[in-house]
Amino acid sequence: MDRFVLYSPLPSCPQPFRRPLLSVLSHLLRVRPAGRGKTWGRPGKLAIGPAHLPLPSAPLWRLRPRPLRLYTTPAIFLPVKKFLSIFSGLLLIATLVLAYTAHHYKEKSRKPFEVTFSIDAKAFKEKLAKEPRGWMLEQISRDLSAYQKTGITQEMLNKLFSGKRIRKLNLVRFTIQDRQISFSLDEHNLESKQFRHLLAALKKLNELAPLPDVDFVLSLEDGFPQDLNAPLLVYAKAASASSLILMPDFKALTGYPWLRQQMEEGNRKYSWEDKTAKAFWRGSTTGGWLTLLNWDQIARTKLVLLSLSHPDKIDARLNHVVQCDPEIPALIQGKGMMGKTVEQMDHLKYKYLVDVDGNSCSFERYFWTLLSNSLALKQITPNIQWYYGALKPYEHFVPVKEDLSDLLEKFEWATTHDAESKQIAENATAFVKNELSPEDIFVYMTHLLREYAKLQR
Repeated sequence: MDRFVLYSPLPSCPQPFRRPLLSVLSHLLRVRPAGRGKTWGRPGKLAIGPAHLPLPSAPLWRLRPRPLRLYTTPAIFLPVKKFLSIFSGLLLIATLVLAYTAHHYKEKSRKPFEVTFSIDAKAFKEKLAKEPRGWMLEQISRDLSAYQKTGITQEMLNKLFSGKRIRKLNLVRFTIQDRQISFSLDEHNLESKQFRHLLAALKKLNELAPLPDVDFVLSLEDGFPQDLNAPLLVYAKAASASSLILMPDFKALTGYPWLRQQMEEGNRKYSWEDKTAKAFWRGSTTGGWLTLLNWDQIARTKLVLLSLSHPDKIDARLNHVVQCDPEIPALIQGKGMMGKTVEQMDHLKYKYLVDVDGNSCSFERYFWTLLSNSLALKQITPNIQWYYGALKPYEHFVPVKEDLSDLLEKFEWATTHDAESKQIAENATAFVKNELSPEDIFVYMTHLLREYAKLQR
């Protein structure tokens, strides 16, 4: 029995249908191997690919080589082969109809993507007409200071948005010209939640306040611990990364409507006097790759181990184990470090909420912690977001060392300075309500793009 190798992964075809389709194609095309011996059909190799397809409309598929071995039989079985050919043709038609029906149903059943914005158009325009808050101008000026002399050139942007970087750093390039927004990105991000939120936010912003003609590149990554020496807009960065430009993250640009509602309900439900005097935290094992050698060294596992040693002071547990070697989940489970997920509103029953970075800043968690009327015990790390510069220690939060070595000390301070702790929590909540409203977030983004546009060359 002779054989040949047929290359065709049919990437555009659903996985369950690929092998049947390949088999059907082999029968319909009546191919034979390049080897010796009598075989049926016409002679020649079959290599379905970008440049080789014995069909008039070649190429039909874009292909990566993947071998599938098909076997032929002597010509004595030609009637059987003809029957199989007819049967395979019918099977092909049925398979294609089924694939089309499944695709059509999927497209029809897909819900339209909608982003809810909690912004008040009138309030936004009133705030935009006024001088921006000092801390906003300072942060924007600090982020753009690296380009005051050189400007931001097309050469810089083209170098940044090129090659493997686009996919590796999840880059998106937006261009706004005469109020028309266009974009370029890797196709795997086209349907992502992050990108669609950002695009909807820019459209909404452009609708409320015409944006300037501008060309910029942003990243959908959580944060950047190192500088790239490029004018890239990011959600979070190391404070020392002077070339990177901070912007509100994709959830912040929606205004956090659901989170604000949850915090308002929680604040009505739990007054300061009714809160439990414990430090509370729930989260996952982000912040590094866990192995048997370092699993107890990242900040989040340190926090949970500290809680196990001082259960009367700290209630901290993990609810997800990620970014680790296969042995780690069982190890952590065996140590009693796992706990149930707790809804955001129910965090508010505790006086002290610990904020610990993961792979980067904790983003929405720190935002709603500040809004919770509970005291934020904030781990101080190099990572910063766009509004961190406005927050002051012992006015909006209580700082904790990056290795959490002074967490118990700060907990003792808070419990023995109850009035001061309550005031700090109230200051933080007032700051978010007054200076991080949905309208303020849009105001910041508008001024950032306006100042950025002035530096374009």
